[in-house]
Amino acid sequence: MMDKSNDSGQMLLLAAFTIGFMIVVSTVMLNNIIYASNMASESNNDISYFEVSNIARMTDEATKAAYYNATKGSSFNHTVFSRYLENYSREVTILYAYSGVSFSFTNSTLYDAYFTKNGLSSGKENWTIIDNVNATDNFTMEVNTSNLGNISEPFEVHALDQSGSSIWFMKIYGDGSNSIEANVSNQTYKINPPLINITGNSTYQFDSSTAGKKYSLKYLNSSNIVGLYSVSGKLSTGESFRCERYKMINATVDIATSKNKINVTFPVTVP
Repeated sequence: MMDKSNDSGQMLLLAAFTIGFMIVVSTVMLNNIIYASNMASESNNDISYFEVSNIARMTDEATKAAYYNATKGSSFNHTVFSRYLENYSREVTILYAYSGVSFSFTNSTLYDAYFTKNGLSSGKENWTIIDNVNATDNFTMEVNTSNLGNISEPFEVHALDQSGSSIWFMKIYGDGSNSIEANVSNQTYKINPPLINITGNSTYQFDSSTAGKKYSLKYLNSSNIVGLYSVSGKLSTGESFRCERYKMINATVDIATSKNKINVTFPVTVP
């Protein structure tokens, strides 16, 4: 039979062990909480990829909005365009200041864009402008002849039916001087000045070739042409559409926190 004093000693030893174990567990948990809190605090002061991406998207949308406001009249108003972006920069700077982030935005001057998907010479050359077109009311291009490819590297615009077959196409290239040549149905036309009105010239046969058909408009070899274009009309759903490219602009954003600083410049197509 066990002595009562031995029982008491074992109980005290077990209690001491239990208390010690609880202290260790509590200490580890507390350290984890402090570490997690510090990590959260540091992450709040960091500039994440998501933050930069969000700012890039906001700036892109603001630049396009500035363009639309600047073209409410008969021609592009550069003063309205610049003031809109100045207001955008001021408002976003105030917004970020409340969260302890320094933000500044500057833009360069407008410059001619390529007809590629993103407006850059390195952009996607062969791409579809618009699908499911029922009718094109206006299709115009104003071309910079100094950047135009020659007859061996022509820019091409195609109207493709639902099977992907071309129902109409035009090849555009430079003739070695300041003039442009456009080839439609093996007929070549000299264009000077460099304004190409595809829908406004029956010679190009665009309206007659696409009438009553559902089609898409596609660019090929579009890094061989620089300038502006505008396309508008109706989709097969009855909705109106408008696709245009006026210029490019380089937007530069500076973002800084107590932990990090980023300076990034990205091109924006207008509109």
